Amino acid sequence: IFTPLINKSLELLNNDETKNSPSHKVIADHLRASSFLISDGILPSNEGRGYVLRRLLRRAIKHGKTLGINEPFLYKLVDSVIDAMGEFYTYLGEHKELVKKVIRIEEEKFYETLDKGEKILEEMLSKTKGELSGKDAFTLYDTYGFPLELTIELCEEYKVNVDETGFKAEMDAQKERARSARKSIASMG
Repeated sequence: IFTPLINKSLELLNNDETKNSPSHKVIADHLRASSFLISDGILPSNEGRGYVLRRLLRRAIKHGKTLGINEPFLYKLVDSVIDAMGEFYTYLGEHKELVKKVIRIEEEKFYETLDKGEKILEEMLSKTKGELSGKDAFTLYDTYGFPLELTIELCEEYKVNVDETGFKAEMDAQKERARSARKSIASMG
């Protein structure tokens, strides 16, 4: 099932050196799952199933970048998903244009986020030794939309740990600030 998708991503890359990379399998799997989710009416968001979809797409994009793809590409592979699965899941073909559009938009937004966030992360890493602080990881998350998982993944490439405990503490403090602000507004009413 994944072979046509892998072949199509190899064709897009035009680089046989990556032929055996596990990233192709991740891309194929995540694109297949994303196509089904979107066809079922789920759209990328920051909550629930939409967040799962967003993470699947972002992880596939990140693997594409690992292979040297630096522009939206997943939406170009949707036809291959439909060719492989559409005979049995006809609704995939019925929603093809929606699936392509949603994936392309999400890719474009994420590439912008990646470009900004990676530059800021590199700047942060140039000032640290061995570990990115929880506060810096939270800033990437809160200000630049960088999920913790992505920060961890990128830091692994630089052989730098992330203070996940510190990140969680920053996240909890933010939630508490938000609760306090809601209470304060409610008491004014």
